[in-house]
Amino acid sequence: MKKLLILNILIILLISCLGKQNQESEFYIETKASFSHLRHSDWTKNQWIRKPENLKMVHETFKRFGYKKLEGVILELNDEFIINDIYIKKNLDVLLDSLLLTYQNPKTVSKYYLEFWNRRISEKNDSIIYEIVNEFKTQRMKNKKLSIEGHSVNDTLLALLEVEFDYLPLSYQTQKKNFQTLKKFGFHQSAYNVLFQRTEYSELDLEKEKLKKELTKSTEFSYPWLIDTEK
Repeated sequence: MKKLLILNILIILLISCLGKQNQESEFYIETKASFSHLRHSDWTKNQWIRKPENLKMVHETFKRFGYKKLEGVILELNDEFIINDIYIKKNLDVLLDSLLLTYQNPKTVSKYYLEFWNRRISEKNDSIIYEIVNEFKTQRMKNKKLSIEGHSVNDTLLALLEVEFDYLPLSYQTQKKNFQTLKKFGFHQSAYNVLFQRTEYSELDLEKEKLKKELTKSTEFSYPWLIDTEK
């Protein structure tokens, strides 16, 4: 009987906590940019990124921001690497060299790379993929500054990269700057997370409640660019 009573109390407490959490949940508007679905999806199945004009936009924006700053998202081992949860059992530099060599002289290398380029040709994005691989390798190996086609740079994507990957010393000023940037571009749920739900900012003493009032609420949850990392 005593065990049953304790169990009932635990259930009541759990239900009451869940109810309170739902009641206190606050949702905010979140811009859905053309590239937003790339953020938390499987790149290998994404059709948007296969279009040449979209590949060009992402590439030029990455160049403007700096590929070197983004290499931290690539986990490299001796003969394999992982990027965005995609595992590739090949050395990254060998892969880049082989892709370039195959495109220039398709009769000299293996079936693996030939099939890769045949798929790119069928998708009509082979030339931009070659350009991306070539320029990425040039910057990676020679640290050479690349020319940028400014008209192809996406200001929104560039701002989001600066918020997440421009590793400035964490401070009150950095947190407020990133909050204002996200708010400016309409990523209010992400801006809210910068105030309350991001581990890297949790120790900073910002006027969170005051700044929160600048955000526009929504009646439903939108998956944010910057997710909650404290749950």
